Order: sequence, then structure tokens, then C-alpha cells
Amino acid sequence: MNCFEEIELVIDYIENNMNNVECAYISKLTGVPNGLFQRIFAYICDASINEYIRKRRLTEAASKILQGNASVIDIAMECGYDSHSSFTRAFKEQFGVPPTGLTNEIFKTNAYKRFSFREDDETYYVMKGRRIMADLVKVEYVEMDERLVIGISKSITGVGGHELWGVYFKGGYSEILGKIAEYQCADMEDEYIGIGYCADFKDESSLGNEYIIGGYYKIGTPIPENMISKVIPKGLIVKAQIKGKTLDDIINNAYILIKDMAQKNGYVLDNNNFYWSEIYTYERYCNPAENGANELILDWYMPCKKS
Repeated sequence: MNCFEEIELVIDYIENNMNNVECAYISKLTGVPNGLFQRIFAYICDASINEYIRKRRLTEAASKILQGNASVIDIAMECGYDSHSSFTRAFKEQFGVPPTGLTNEIFKTNAYKRFSFREDDETYYVMKGRRIMADLVKVEYVEMDERLVIGISKSITGVGGHELWGVYFKGGYSEILGKIAEYQCADMEDEYIGIGYCADFKDESSLGNEYIIGGYYKIGTPIPENMISKVIPKGLIVKAQIKGKTLDDIINNAYILIKDMAQKNGYVLDNNNFYWSEIYTYERYCNPAENGANELILDWYMPCKKS
């Protein structure tokens, strides 16, 4: 399945289990690490899974209120709220009025309809509001030797995500790694300023609970002081280049584009051992960015296997 088919499957599950959704089951259903799938869902649907569920529950509750067959408190309890006041606050946030002030016109304006990619559904189509803002310009599938990623992480610096890149350069870590350049992996054909290695996607709020900025080095490389290392096992990877106008456009769409193309080429991403590496090369990313280019290209590695 591609990302959109997976999201449609998850939405089916949510709609049929509105008051008993289990994130662990969603991960099992898709085969995608929970945090990674939640990131993709939030980007495509412009709402987190929890936000989607909350708004859909309140929309169903509003529909029942208009039908007038049950009391507000009974509907609130059925919707998962433990008090009339908490339900009223959430209801007013979405509809702009308390439950007693709801009208058909207000409902039509503020109802949160089911997302769908199916062309025959008379519902809100996600892709009308969310377009793929990047392109896959090159992809190949190669066997990669075992190696180390050596660099810094939140455990070393106290900061993570994009802020870690600032620490990497301002703290002189790139220069420290330059002193062990002789140990760099020989198959890295292009010069790069750094690699962002992401793994252990437990939640959608980060680039990965394990995020290391550094470089690829041979097994046995001496680890500089105040740096960490992670063994990247030997295996088949998809090497891709993603082009976009901004870094955010590239990062938000890379997984979607690579997964879809791998599937078309007879491969699947290896979700059981999943990670991704962003490789910031001088030729395709750094120099164009410094010269004000309209488009940038970021290289990506992800583990895959034959489907």
C-alpha cells in the first residue's frame, strides 16, 4: 500500500471505532512505526490523529443533538467526555456556540467531515487542500556495507531536531569529524556537510527519538570525545534524491514519494528496521542554498527489501 491507501485504511478503522481507537493497532494495521505514520497522517490530513478523532466525535455528537433524541449529557458521555462542562468547552471551541445554541446552519459551517481519497465519496477530499510540494528526481536500490554513523544527538547536547544542526556547526563538531575524514566510507561519492540519521519514531513531534547529526564512517573508526556512534547494518537501501523549493517541503514529502516509487519498482521500505538518513551534499543542497537557488535537492537513504 502507498501512504494514501494506508491513511484511508486507518480512517476506515477510526470511523468504525470512534470511541475505542488504539494507536498500537494502527501501527499493526499499517506496518509503519507509530510515530512515523502519525507524522505522515498529520501532514497529509492537516490534523493529528487525536485531533481528527476529537473533531469527528464532536461532529457526530452535534448531529445527534440536532436530532433531539437524547440529552446533551448522555451524548457527551457517549462521546467520551466525563462532564457536561468539559464537553461544552470542546463543543464551543469547534462550533463557536454551546450545545444549546447549535443550529443547522452552524452545523453545516463547522462540521468536520470524514477525510477520503475515494473519488466516489461525497466527502472532503484531503488532496484538495494538501499537494505534494516536492519531486523525486533520482532513485536506485543498492547494497550498503555495514558502517557507523558518528556524531552528536540530544543526549550529548540537550537539544534535538533542527536546533541540533545549529549546535553541530557552532560547537565545532563538524571540524572535529573532519579530523577523522580518512575513516569516511568510500562509497559516499559526493562531499557532504553532514548526515541527519533518524530512527525510533515513537511520536510525531520529533524527527525521530534517535536523531544523530554527523557522518558515515567505517567500522572500527575511533569515536571522538563527546560524540556517539550507531552501527548501521549491512543491507539493501533505496538511495533517492528529492527536489523542492524549501527544506520543509522536501522533508515533509520525502517518505511519501520514496515509499510510493519503491512500491512501483517492486520494493517495500523495511519498516521493521526503519531509519532514514538525510545527506546534505555540497553540489545538490549546500551550494544551491547559499547561491539563492529556487530549488534544492536532498539525498536520502532508507532500508528496503524486495516485495
